[in-house]
Amino acid sequence: MDHKTFGKVVAALRKEQVSFLSGHSWLQEDLAAEMGLTPRIVGRIERGVQARLDGEILQKLANSFELTSLERREFFSMACEVMDNEIVRRDLCSEDVFNEVWELLENLCCPAFITDPFGDLVGVNRCLMAFHNLDLTIFSDIKDKYDSVNNLAMILDSESSMRQMLGHNWYPIALANLQQWRVTTLRYRHTPRFRGSLSSLSACPEFRVLWAEHNGHERAIDDCSRLRRCVYTHSVHGPVAYTVLTNTSLTTHGDLYLSVFAPQNLVTSNLFQDLAGMHLGAIPLSSWPDSSL
Repeated sequence: MDHKTFGKVVAALRKEQVSFLSGHSWLQEDLAAEMGLTPRIVGRIERGVQARLDGEILQKLANSFELTSLERREFFSMACEVMDNEIVRRDLCSEDVFNEVWELLENLCCPAFITDPFGDLVGVNRCLMAFHNLDLTIFSDIKDKYDSVNNLAMILDSESSMRQMLGHNWYPIALANLQQWRVTTLRYRHTPRFRGSLSSLSACPEFRVLWAEHNGHERAIDDCSRLRRCVYTHSVHGPVAYTVLTNTSLTTHGDLYLSVFAPQNLVTSNLFQDLAGMHLGAIPLSSWPDSSL
C-alpha cells in the first residue's frame, strides 16, 4: 500500500478513537501525545509524506489504536509500499477462484456461507438457512434496513430469526464476528463504502455497544486470533457445539471468506448431516465482485 493511502487509513483509525475527557474523536495532537511524538510527525504520516515508517513508529501506532494480533499483522503488512494490486499474482483468475469457493459452499455437508471484506453475504448454503430457520424474506428485510445483506446485521438485528435462534449466547458470538469484521475491513477504513457500512450498522444499538466495548479501556479479553467457538442451546435443535472456521481466498477483486460450521461433537455432526441431506445447494445474495472494492 502506498504511503498516501496508508496515511488515510491511519487518519481513519485515529478518528475512531474517542477522548475520555472530551468525548470527541482524537485530534492529531491526541495521537501524537499517545505515541510520544510531535503533531507535525503525525500530520506527515497521515498525509503520506513521512519519509520513514520504521518499526518503532508502526508499533507505536498499533499500540495507540489498541489493535489486536490479527489487526496488527494486517496493519504492518499495509505499511509495506507494495501496491495492493501486486499482492495477488496476475496469472490467478479471480473468476476461477470464486467458482471453486462457490462449489465448496454448495457441496459442504454443514452450514456455511461466503462473505466479502465488508462482511456482506455473497452466498449461503441451504443447510445454514435450515439451521438458522432463514428465508429470503429475512435477507430482503436486512438489506432494506442496512443497505446490504451484512452478516453482522443478521446477528445483531433484534428482529432477525438468526439472532433468536442463537438465544442468550448471541452476544459473545456477535463480538467474535465484530472482531473479525474489524480485521477484514482494516485496509478499507478510509473508503466511502466503509463509512457507509459503519453508518448503517450503527443504526443498530447493539452494534454501537459492541464497537464501544472493543474500543474501550476495558477491552474484551477475547482476541480475534482465537477460534470462534459456539456452544449454546439452539431454540429449535437443542444443545449444539461447533467452531466457525474461515478460509480466505485471495482475488484481484478483494478477499473471499468461506466460513464453515465444524461440529465439535457427534450430536451436532449428525444434526448437520441430516440438514445437509434435506437441504442441498446454495443461494447467491450479493453480486460479486463489488466495484467499490
